[in-house]
Amino acid sequence: MKVVRKPLFLALILLGLGISACSFLNSFQTEGTLVLPGLKAPVTVHRDEKGMAYIYAQDMYDAVMAQGFVTAQDRLFQMELTRLIATGRICEMAGEEARPLAIRMKTIGFLRNANMQRCSNRRPGPLFRSISTA
Repeated sequence: MKVVRKPLFLALILLGLGISACSFLNSFQTEGTLVLPGLKAPVTVHRDEKGMAYIYAQDMYDAVMAQGFVTAQDRLFQMELTRLIATGRICEMAGEEARPLAIRMKTIGFLRNANMQRCSNRRPGPLFRSISTA
């Protein structure tokens, strides 16, 4: 039992260090003014000491657009990693070790199915369209 604990403990330590290192890969502007094309009115984003974003906007469209921008800032690395995995292109980041995963994801066909859904005849309603294109 003790033989298993030491490698497991070491793996957990390395995993924790790897996850904490990912936060340093996201370097974005936290202070000052940014111009975001498409906003109808000025939007203010305040972050507290823990990094929680508070968005103040005059209408729902601007609030949703700012929330999407803030989420992208916070989760840029995760979004890029998920995109590479889902499209079967994870080898671009992880190298040849990820080849079996890339083959599996291309076989499942997330990208192929997403393109089929995008081209289907089902059209979303106007509220969904306005928010999803914000």
